Formats: sequence, C-alpha cells, structure tokens
Amino acid sequence: MKTILQKIIYALVFCLFLPIILWQWASRADYAITLAVPDVAWVGVVAAIAGVALMAWAMVNLWQRGHGLPMNAFPPEHYVFSGAYTICKHPIYVGAVLLCFGVSWATGSAAGVWLVTPLFILMILAYVYGFEREIIAQHFGAKPLLHKILTDLPANSDTPPSWAEKWRVALLVFVPFLLLYQTFVWVGTPSDVWYSNGAVDNVLPLLPFTVLIYSVSYPLTAAIPFMQPSRRRLRAFAVDAFIGMSLIFYAYLIIPAAVDYPDVLGDDVFSHMIEWGRNWDTPLAALPSFHVFWAMMSAHYLRDVGRWGRVFQVASYLIILSCLSTKNHTLIDVVAAMAVFYVVRNKLFVYRTLLRVCEKIGNSWQEWRFGKIRVINHGFYAAVGGFWGFVLMAYLLPNDMWAVYLIGLMGFIGAGLWAQWVEGSSQLLRPFGYYGSVVGVLLALVVAAMFGADVWAILAATAIAACPIQLFGRCRCLIQGCCHGKPYDGLGLSFVHPKSRVNKLAGWRGKNLYPTQFYSIAANFLSFFVLWRLFTLGAPATLLAGVYFVLSGAFRFVEESLRGEPQTPYWLGMRVYQWLAMASVLLGIGLMCVESAPLIAGSLNGAIWVQAAVYFCLIWFVYGVDFPESSRRFSRLTQE
Repeated sequence: MKTILQKIIYALVFCLFLPIILWQWASRADYAITLAVPDVAWVGVVAAIAGVALMAWAMVNLWQRGHGLPMNAFPPEHYVFSGAYTICKHPIYVGAVLLCFGVSWATGSAAGVWLVTPLFILMILAYVYGFEREIIAQHFGAKPLLHKILTDLPANSDTPPSWAEKWRVALLVFVPFLLLYQTFVWVGTPSDVWYSNGAVDNVLPLLPFTVLIYSVSYPLTAAIPFMQPSRRRLRAFAVDAFIGMSLIFYAYLIIPAAVDYPDVLGDDVFSHMIEWGRNWDTPLAALPSFHVFWAMMSAHYLRDVGRWGRVFQVASYLIILSCLSTKNHTLIDVVAAMAVFYVVRNKLFVYRTLLRVCEKIGNSWQEWRFGKIRVINHGFYAAVGGFWGFVLMAYLLPNDMWAVYLIGLMGFIGAGLWAQWVEGSSQLLRPFGYYGSVVGVLLALVVAAMFGADVWAILAATAIAACPIQLFGRCRCLIQGCCHGKPYDGLGLSFVHPKSRVNKLAGWRGKNLYPTQFYSIAANFLSFFVLWRLFTLGAPATLLAGVYFVLSGAFRFVEESLRGEPQTPYWLGMRVYQWLAMASVLLGIGLMCVESAPLIAGSLNGAIWVQAAVYFCLIWFVYGVDFPESSRRFSRLTQE
C-alpha cells in the first residue's frame, strides 16, 4: 500500500504538478522577455506532436518490455534497449522538452521558448546526472553502459568508419550548429552591443576578390567528417566540435560583440558576393569567429588526408586571412577563435592544469600564531570573495548601502548558525554552510521590507554578488577540505595535508576524489557572466534573482551527488542539500513570475573601495582567525 501511494504521488508530481508549474512559469514570466517568437506556429505544433508521440512510444516500451512504469524512483524489472530507446537514452525527457518547446512556440510564448525551455533542459540534465543515473546503476548494474543508440559517436578504434557513421557525425555536429547559429542571427542587435573593430582593422585593406577564398570554408568544413580515415579520428572531430561550439555559443551569449562592416564600394562580382553574404549573415555572432574555428579544424583534421592534405591545410590558413581581408571579421574575432581552438585541442592539458592549481591550493594550509590567536590562510580566499561581493552590491545598490552591510552581516551569521544546527557541529567549532547564508539573506530582506526598501533590487544584487563570493569561497573549501568529493577513478583531486577535513573526518588522505570544489568554481564562474549579461540588458530584478536560484540549484543538485562528506544527512533517499537545491529551483521559478523593475547601478567611488577593504578584513577574521586554546563557543575553526 505504501509503494502504491508513493507511485501515485510520483505520478501526480511529474504528470500534473510539473506541467502546471511550467505553464504558469511561462505565462507569468512573459513580461520579462522582450524577444519575439517567429510567426510560424506550425513549427511548434509539429514539435509538440513529435514530443507526445516520443513519450507515448517510450512509455509503451517500458510497460511491455520493461514490465514497469516510467518512474526512475521505481525502475522497471528489465532494462529497455529497444523501441524509442534506440533513438536516445532518455526519450521521455526528450519528448517532454519537445512538448514544452512546441506548445510555447505554437502559442507565441516568448518566456516559454527563450526562458522556460532552456532552463527546463538544464533541470532535466541535473536530475539525470544528479539522481537518476545513480539509481539506474544501482538497479541494473552495468547494463546502462551497454545501451547503444542511433546518436552514439563512433567507437574509439583505428578501423575505418562506415558512410553511415560519417553521415551521423556530420548531422550530429552541423545540424545543432546551424540551428543555434541562426538563432543568434535571428535575435538581432541587442541594446548593449559594442563593436570589436580596432586600429589594426581600420588600416587593413578590403580585398573583395578574397571572398572566393572565404567561401571555400563552407564545403571544406562540411567535408571534414567524410574524409576521416578512422573511427578514432572521426570521434575526436565530433568531440572537439561539440566543445568548441559550447565555448563559442556561450561567448555569444555573454559578449554582445559585433562587427562594424565598412561599406563595399566596388561594383564587381566579388563586392556583390560580400554584400550578399552580409545580407544573409549578421555582424553579430562573430566573437569568436566560427569561420576561423572551422578553418582551424579543417587545417588539423584534413592535413593528413592523402596527397591533398597539405593543400587543405594551406587553404584553411588562407581562409583565416580572408576573414580579415573581406572585413567580415575583426582581428579580435580571429584571435579569440584561435584561442578557442587551442583550448579545444589541448583540452586535457588545460583541464589537468586547472585541477593541479586546485590541488595545490587544497594542500597549501598555512597558519600563523600571534599569542593565543591563530590566522589561517584559507580565510584570505573567503575575504577576496567578500571584497568583490561587497563592491558589486555597492555598485548595484548605490542608494541602499545600509542594505549592503545588513546582507553582508546576515549572510555569514546565517552560514555559521546553519552548520551548527543542520550538520551538528561541535559548539566549539565555527563552520559555515551555504544554505545558511541564503536563509540569513532572506531574513535580512524581511527586515529591509519593513523599512520600505526595494527588496527585489537587493535580492538581485545579492544574487549577482553571490557568484564571486561562492567562487572564491570554494578556494577556502579546498584548503579546509570541506565540500569534497567521493572516491573517483578519473581526473580528480588528492588531499594530503594533515589539517584537511578530507583526512581528519573522511579518512581519505591521498585518495583521488571527484573535484567537486572545482565544479562549483566553474559553475559560479559561468553563472556570473550570464547574470551580468542579463543585468546589462536591463532584465527585471526578479528575473536576475530567479535565474540565479535556478542555476545555483541545478548545479548544486549534481555537485551534491558527487560529494563524499560523511557528516552530510540524508532524507527520503537523497542528501538533504539536494532537497534544498530543488527548493532553490522552485524559489527561482517563483521569483521569475513576479514583475519588478530593473537594477539601476551607481558608480564606484573611493569610499566604496575603502569600505570593501574593511569588509575584507572582517571576513578574513570571521573565516580565517580563531582561538585554538579557547573553550568558548564559536572560538575555533577546526577540531584539533
């Protein structure tokens, strides 16, 4: 009876409450989205029908072949490999996204298309990687690893790929690329656009005939997957393309750069070709230049293709030069694209380097004694985060400096009390918890509301400032050893300092662990620039705060699934902090449904920098100074 009730509740949540939440979210957040939806309703209808059909097909497969229901908390008896599950591993989720997108498009809901659907995708990914994957692995063992689908990349072998595999990779790479690129083209020029033309671009000559070389990029790029000699090489191309596209499209999202096209004065065919290309393209979506990135990919992946390899390589470099000689791109566009290509080709080296830096920080514990006072170096990182958080809030709240101080104080007070109450820390210790700071901030907002302050503006400013605060705060976590991951076979972090909590509490000295602190640093880094871009576009304060809580909750949900702290409490099969992450997402959705005004920033004067420096000292004292010989409450930062 208990299991039946649980299944009914599960079905109600996902089949009734979730659709209602998405519908209300899209309806009430429409005020905040100024982008239009293309007036082609049939596209949305087709997507919605396809989504429903895919979900229905997958559910029938689970019922008939898996002898179960589509409930990952209650997996079916048998793992299903066939039917809809040959197309993708999660057809029900893919169908749900298509349905959400299709209904939003067909009804002209701008919020549904541009806000709800992308964040819905992020939430699904967080749920799969933060919960479902672990449950499925526990129930079915290694079977999910044997699940092959039509969209799988080629095997990592030196055998020649089939034409079907070549076409599959071409479609997997270029269809998403064209759709996303044309989306940025269609969006048009934003209000915060800036032009990347520099002094060098102004002196370079316009050579119309080089448009012929520029145009060679299209067939040359399209030919890359079809000319790869091995499955390993074809797979590497696809992986590099996906990483490069992710980096460049993220740059387009946060950097509103454009090319200020100079006039083409000639009346020859080459000049007309340049004009025609510009009419179909856009001066936006240029920094970094995809044209250059694909040319670099061509130079690398076609250089060893038979006797024509060197010709293709030279052609690729000429294409890069033609980006400048046709004035279709600026020098900074070209350099940025080359930097992206370098990162893509050296991705493991870059990733290992970042992890080595984190590991070096994590094993750098230092402390200095001044009588009965101890100063620990990890407090410096918390202080740096506090400094930049203070500066940002003071800049964004020029008329509410008192609120900046209130938030600053309530944040770390709440963080300290939370760790005492939730994790059951010794009263002699002074640990800090992120969600305690959130509670402290919310209480501060209640106080601010009593004095007639604009609580939405304060909350939005706090959300933006929270990213650098948390980013640098995670460096403190590295040294202290908190928020660490569980044992891992891949690239991770190892903590050997005897003062680290990894060694003192978990007993994992020298073990390779998931780099969860690094994941958090990366998530806050990426989130900050998204929020800052929304701010520069004049987004409502509640939208800024809501997006922060959704991003923070989604990333934290996955991070918590990889953490290995022994003192973390569980509730109903999940870590308590995963439930709080879900609450964060719901809070974010609710905030986006509330209308509000945008943030109006001030200026950064000398007084703000001085006050931020004072706050820096306060935070270092709170997070990095203690009294190890004292028996008073909150006197110590570590258990000796």
